[in-house]
Amino acid sequence: MKIQAATIAKVRRAALHAVLLPEGAKLDQDSAAGRTAASILRRKEWSAEFRKTLLVYGEGGRERLLLVGLGKEKEINAERLRRGAGLAVASLKNLKLKTLGLELGTRAVPAAAAGSALAEGAVLASYRTPARRKEEEKDALQGTVALLAAERQGEAFAAGVERGTIVAEATNLARELGDLPGNLMTPSELARRALRVARARRLRARVLRPRDLERLRMGGLLGVGRGSAEPPCLIELSYRPRRFKKTVCLVGKGLTFDSGGISIKPSANMEDMKFDMCGGAAVIGALEAAARLELPVRVIGVVPAAENMPGGAAQKPGDTLVTASGLTVEVINTDAEGRLILADGLHHAAQLEPDYIVDLATLTGACVVALGHDASGLYSNDERLTALLRQAGDESGDRVWPLPLFPEYQEDVKSEVADLKNSTGRDGGAGTAAFFLSRFAGERKWAHLDIAGTAYGGRKRDYLGKGVTGAGVRLLSAFLEALA
Repeated sequence: MKIQAATIAKVRRAALHAVLLPEGAKLDQDSAAGRTAASILRRKEWSAEFRKTLLVYGEGGRERLLLVGLGKEKEINAERLRRGAGLAVASLKNLKLKTLGLELGTRAVPAAAAGSALAEGAVLASYRTPARRKEEEKDALQGTVALLAAERQGEAFAAGVERGTIVAEATNLARELGDLPGNLMTPSELARRALRVARARRLRARVLRPRDLERLRMGGLLGVGRGSAEPPCLIELSYRPRRFKKTVCLVGKGLTFDSGGISIKPSANMEDMKFDMCGGAAVIGALEAAARLELPVRVIGVVPAAENMPGGAAQKPGDTLVTASGLTVEVINTDAEGRLILADGLHHAAQLEPDYIVDLATLTGACVVALGHDASGLYSNDERLTALLRQAGDESGDRVWPLPLFPEYQEDVKSEVADLKNSTGRDGGAGTAAFFLSRFAGERKWAHLDIAGTAYGGRKRDYLGKGVTGAGVRLLSAFLEALA
């Protein structure tokens, strides 16, 4: 779907003209459908409650006006605009039309934020899960155009539309990477896709292969990858603008498939484990967005990538690994593999001496139990970093919630035969996993985002389905913009 900021006059000529409006708003539309809709509103036969829609036809059925409710004016925010735009795109798809005119009938959200939210909602709602079928379904939204306008036009609104389009397209990139099946999205393929982004956006890139990992003593990443015929790798992307004051390193878990290894998972829903690389996909998407937005922040992405399989060479419970940091880890459970590859990824990031390190991982079921599917768990050793990420989450709709790093977790992660152990059992599992990771960030200001509940499988949000959500891309984009 192509997104454009346009005049209200042009928006109203679209095949489907949608108006997002608050409860109690009046409608001033000089058309047959507009006059009919205005009459319905005056008679209070329909009200603009949040997510309620009304489709009105003009004479001959050629004119279509869609009313989308935003609820009470004081409750309208950017997230409601995203959802309203998503509802409009769904109607466009159902009606099999090619142009959508999206008009915003409220000033409750500042112009730039409103333009961005509308564009995000439209682009995200237009995403199509990659499918492999003998008879390919036609994409109902292929070649469609969405024209966006608001009561007040101006450069701020147009700039917001451009910004929202870039961030949403980067999010859809992460969604596509996560949605591809494990036989297609291997560690090597993830590296190839990352290099494609690097070439398109003029990023510096390198991929560390097994021989490089051995030289750097990345025993965590090598240990996890040992049981697979697909070799592990570490992907590094770097965006460096001409002028910058801050450097941020983003580290993403890139488990392209996780069987659990020798501690094998139950067979039910194991197909979902192709999504275990959503943290790595989010990092690649965030680098794409930073480069396209030309942010004055240096951003380095680090993605340790592997498959966790129960092959003959696979690591076993009771094995001890030497990580790149020199810390040794006793493997209690081979299904607690994400923290092993992140241990090497975080140490690698710390050596680059960034101002901030943020890692993202579909790490623990415990975090899903704690927060559900509506917020990612946030653990950090720095209050300002926590505040910045919380604010970015609230603004982007990609929410996070802070959880504690109690010093008592130190005792839980101790091993009797090594420096650390990779699993402490179910109790406090998300917190002990985060504490384990903290040991590899060194003295850097660091945050860990557990996206196990938000990366896929959550509730529909009008602009997001139940598959991969691209969690982290919009959040990180807003965070990096706040540092600029």
